Amino acid sequence: MRRFKHWLEYQGVRFLCFLAHRLPYSWILALGAALGKFTFSILRIRRRVALENLSQAFPEKSTAELKQVARRSYENFGMMMLEYLRLPKLSESELHQRISFSMPKEHNPYEQALALGKGAICMTGHFGNWEYMGALVALNYPMVYLYQEQNNPYVDALIRDIRTRMRMPTIPRGAALRGILKALREKKFVAILADQDAGSNGLFVNFLGRPASTGRGPAAFVLKTAAPIVFCAAVRQPGGRHRVEAELVTFDFSQNGAVPSEEEKLRLITEAWTKVLEKYIRQYPDHWFWMHRRWKTKQVASGK
Repeated sequence: MRRFKHWLEYQGVRFLCFLAHRLPYSWILALGAALGKFTFSILRIRRRVALENLSQAFPEKSTAELKQVARRSYENFGMMMLEYLRLPKLSESELHQRISFSMPKEHNPYEQALALGKGAICMTGHFGNWEYMGALVALNYPMVYLYQEQNNPYVDALIRDIRTRMRMPTIPRGAALRGILKALREKKFVAILADQDAGSNGLFVNFLGRPASTGRGPAAFVLKTAAPIVFCAAVRQPGGRHRVEAELVTFDFSQNGAVPSEEEKLRLITEAWTKVLEKYIRQYPDHWFWMHRRWKTKQVASGK
């Protein structure tokens, strides 16, 4: 039964691929927004989760304002999904027309990280069109992507095919340790989406006003390799365009004059990049994936 369900889901995605490849670009944006609005208003998939997350992060906003942000978040995700399925059809010049860096090359944090010669951890979240951003970076820099396999094997194969065709090599999460260290030794950039609940083994740091279980991996790789962290975010612009904003993440181990333990260093690094993610979310709240159960894992009284 599960296999049949996966097959049906895959056929639905294939149909969306067909539309994304054949409709005018403005139409796929309208269709994506309509699908997002339908999911929020009619299907109501994880609507309560999204509104609860928003109310906790923005207690000053009215119910109407929260619903508006949530609806736009669903619409943005719908547009992103259709744009992603369109990605293999875009030529390099068309991709550059759709997404570009917000800063000149001489001030680009990717260039600064490249000059250090240690590779880099490129952090982002489920924010804006992270897939177009990844494709743009891959055209300009040596990049690999940490990849979480999808539960649906048919959809997983389709996503892998798109990444392969766009020259976006991936590292499966099951082989993350060896794959990421190898990539950093080769002075490559490693893209990580680390804004999801990390379970009981995560490190609890403040995120949007609440302690959130956050993955230790990015900070651990920084400590092991001295690679810098580049945080990047794709901001949607009018007319189906996107702007990539990026910055080097800084952290200070000399606070209070004491030498921090390894655990404290992990926390300082994790807090640093999490604060940058939060800054972008607060600036563009409708760009983030509010329907995720980000605070599912609760912090025990003793903390971590």
